[in-house]
Amino acid sequence: MKFFAIVASVFFLEGVCGFSSLSLQESLLKKSYAATKLFASFDNVEQPKTGSSVASATSKQKKKKLQTFSRYLEVESWKRGPAARDLEPVLRSVGEACKQINRIVQRAQTDDLYGVAVDAQGKPLEDTNIQGEVQQKLDVVCNAIMLKQFCGSSKGIIAAVASEEEDLPRTCPDVMGDNAFAVGDYVAVFDPLDGSKNIDSSMPVGTIFGIYKCTPGTKPTESTFLQKGNEMVAAGYCLYSATTVLVLTMGSGVDGFTLDPGMCI
Repeated sequence: MKFFAIVASVFFLEGVCGFSSLSLQESLLKKSYAATKLFASFDNVEQPKTGSSVASATSKQKKKKLQTFSRYLEVESWKRGPAARDLEPVLRSVGEACKQINRIVQRAQTDDLYGVAVDAQGKPLEDTNIQGEVQQKLDVVCNAIMLKQFCGSSKGIIAAVASEEEDLPRTCPDVMGDNAFAVGDYVAVFDPLDGSKNIDSSMPVGTIFGIYKCTPGTKPTESTFLQKGNEMVAAGYCLYSATTVLVLTMGSGVDGFTLDPGMCI
């Protein structure tokens, strides 16, 4: 009985995995049927019906109806009104940042990005982040990506940013080196690569981000970054593991997206 259960389970999984060759399926079916017949005389097991098994194995799997991240943002921005439309280019840039960081994480070993960050002379940096952790090479690289993507996504939206890797918030003119980025109604907070020490063990790592709205008519101050979590207008994370996943909420529901390396999100 145990042998029959194992053979049946294997056959079922092979069918689900989407083998399209009918001759291969029939061959597998015959082998599994022969194995059960061999042990049936001992266990009095009723023989499976060949026709129904073939029908089950050859049934086509339905493809998911997928929506790209860009299309999702386009639809949601019009559903939610002007505030969401303001954030559309910013969130697109977050998606782009996640793709860039994903490539860097995958190539960390081959591009020598493991270990503690070093200066121009190759000496380990003594800097620590706000949590008191020694900065890793990946922390520095990913922090630069997130800073540029948030501040450079569109003029007049993000005014300032705060990163876990830096002691104080920074204005976007400081990040971009251009006063044209001084105006904005929002600020962004983020951890560019949470768990970066795990990367040399092939453990999952992730990017965490949130966006707050500034008080109308005022410039960002420290208190702008210290608002309650439920006052965020958007928040989410990117998880880099066996698959790369971006999860986002804009205050009503949570949506997730899986990166397809063959196409843009």
